Amino acid sequence: MSTDIQKDPEKKDIEFILNFLSKNKFIEAENEINKLIIDFPNSSILFNVLGAVFAEQNKFEKAIKIYEKAIKIEPSYAEAYNNLGIALYKSNKIDDAIKNYKKAINLKGNFAEAYNNIGNAMRELNRSSEALNNLKTSIQIKPDYAEAFCNLGGAHQQFGNKEEAIRNFKKAIEIRPNYIEAYNSLGLVYESLIMYDESINTYERGIKLNPNYEKLYNNLGNLLSHIGKYDKATSKYHKAIELKSDYTKAYSNLLLNLNYKSNFDAKIYLSEAKKFRDNCKPKRKISFKYQYNKNPEKLKIGLVSADFGNHPGGYFTLSTLKELKNKKFELIAYAATNRKDEFSHHFPSLFSKWNIIEKKKDEEIVDQIVNDGIHILIDLQGHSSHNRLPIFMYKAAPVQASWLAQGSTGIPEIDYFIGSSHITPSSEEKNYVEKIWRLPDISQCFTPPFFDVKIKNLPVLKNNFFTLGSINKPAKISDETVELWSKVLSSISNSKLLLKNKDFENDKITEYTYLRFSKHNINKDRLILEGEAPTRRELLETYNKIDIALDTFPFQGNTTTCESVWMGVPVLTLKGDRYLFHFGESINSNLGMKKWIANDHEEYISKAINFSSDLNELKKIRSSLRETALKSSVFNAVKFGDDFSKMLWEMWKKFEKKDVKNN
Repeated sequence: MSTDIQKDPEKKDIEFILNFLSKNKFIEAENEINKLIIDFPNSSILFNVLGAVFAEQNKFEKAIKIYEKAIKIEPSYAEAYNNLGIALYKSNKIDDAIKNYKKAINLKGNFAEAYNNIGNAMRELNRSSEALNNLKTSIQIKPDYAEAFCNLGGAHQQFGNKEEAIRNFKKAIEIRPNYIEAYNSLGLVYESLIMYDESINTYERGIKLNPNYEKLYNNLGNLLSHIGKYDKATSKYHKAIELKSDYTKAYSNLLLNLNYKSNFDAKIYLSEAKKFRDNCKPKRKISFKYQYNKNPEKLKIGLVSADFGNHPGGYFTLSTLKELKNKKFELIAYAATNRKDEFSHHFPSLFSKWNIIEKKKDEEIVDQIVNDGIHILIDLQGHSSHNRLPIFMYKAAPVQASWLAQGSTGIPEIDYFIGSSHITPSSEEKNYVEKIWRLPDISQCFTPPFFDVKIKNLPVLKNNFFTLGSINKPAKISDETVELWSKVLSSISNSKLLLKNKDFENDKITEYTYLRFSKHNINKDRLILEGEAPTRRELLETYNKIDIALDTFPFQGNTTTCESVWMGVPVLTLKGDRYLFHFGESINSNLGMKKWIANDHEEYISKAINFSSDLNELKKIRSSLRETALKSSVFNAVKFGDDFSKMLWEMWKKFEKKDVKNN
């Protein structure tokens, strides 16, 4: 924003107002401006500053109108066009923002800030060359422009050139050594390159510079959790929340992290989930009336998810949604991310409305849900990434449910948690604020791949060694899991353990993994560590290298277990004591594979020994398990869809009875 005085009032008066603005004293700034406008009703700079006052308070619609007034008074006011562009950008009106940035540049050719802003807008539209070129132009005009270097780093990261991203983030820090946002961005790009030590060091350097920047603690917590340092991660999340009590992401990450811990305490989890609800609840109430049709022939089902695509959330919903579409339901999507991948294109056609809510505020989404006349609103994420759980706190639909979550959401406005007798036993009901609604067999149905991958013979027959395996991410491989797997390896002579994940492309992670097993007398030659598979087909081919899959604990495999059995590989699992520790039990029970569920560690080892010694039985399982799986509730979308459909109608009828009674 320009502070050059082109008209009255005097410069000192404007500086007086800007001082208020710099201290976030918005009411005082607005009052002073309004006083001056009485004497100077045609002062474009006053309206420009007033627009900034509203913009700083995120009142962008007001800011837009005021900037437009400044431009009407002075059509050649480049800074006002730029500021108008910023307000439009913040209102998610990207194309209009770009038009105004360009007008600013036409009026002021060397306008570095406007070029920077165009670059950011082009990033939003995923127009890589235009984004990069405009950001580079901004830097050419203003070589010490730290923000432009940081944004250029972000653009390079977004478009896949991570080495250039690092170079530009470092340049931004060189120009401005206390540029905390650049430290945060640099830490994230290091993390994406599996350069975990560099990432941790960067976050910690940033924290030393600014101990009150909550994002650094949250992101450091995420990385520590990823590498299995759950207690340290917990402390970082708590610090982030201490600094920002309504930090929804940190709360969700904390709750996910607690699920990885072997010393999980259900009371602590529920307490933290309730704190999430209490601290992140809406700041203001929205007054609305439900718009749903009473006594409907079709139920309108709203589904909120960031995972309509190549993600476990996509695999566990697609086939079910296909079944529901063909029944008495109208499905309406509220997509929290605009996914574009090889799986995402299957989803939009299943919905009568496909709403992208990624950039929308909670209040806007709630209004949309109400206006859509939703009968039952279902969250498909729980506390996983990009969730929009706060909208459920408004009670935007008469009936709300949680499906595919990781335990209780902590939100009492969500009526039901969708489970089953295996995944949510009655003994654990006290761990939920929602009422448990149990489906007959299983709580979720897996969508099998749309392509065939041939199941090959037992690898032991050609390898001359027995291969145990897990394709779960390292974060799930707890110290207790390592200890138990090591005992299994020690008990089965001539056996090896295959682990596969992108983390194993990092030499330090590989060495650390060797070290973890060496503590239990397992030499590195007993481990096969593979990096990321380029495609899902190649990932599934990995199961052809495995004789028996070993489940992790306490956070068990779900997608990986389903993929394993589809590839004919049985999964040995442990009986657990919480929601995410019941996945293996639930899947194996529904497959008729109860003997592959161990009650304790000793039985786990004993079963592994016995199963590995009976190759004829393993051959039979390998040849028949896919067919068995496809007929079971684990994969049978027709049966599961019937059960799910019945549940939704029963939920609604229960609400109607209550509604009639209350009225």
